[in-house]
Amino acid sequence: MNSKKNFDKFNILLFSFLNKNNVNIKDINNILVNQGPGKYSGIRISIAIAKALRLTNEIDLYGFSSDDVLDNDYDNVIDLFKKGQLIKNLIQPQYLS
Repeated sequence: MNSKKNFDKFNILLFSFLNKNNVNIKDINNILVNQGPGKYSGIRISIAIAKALRLTNEIDLYGFSSDDVLDNDYDNVIDLFKKGQLIKNLIQPQYLS
């Protein structure tokens, strides 16, 4: 599947999720985004959408590494965020080669 279709699908899934859970985008203050390492198109799409949401809604971004996720459990990422160990608004994508 090409990147355009993936991008469109991700947007639909994201906003469907927010609507289903009664979350208004204006109530979101922070977005944690996986900056890789990962596949180019997946990382690029998620970062592009997160940056667009940041710019249009004054939301802070925090990037984390795939290595910060332990056994498919994101609690460690949340702990890093709470401890202030994720850098605000600095996203550095890491693509697999």
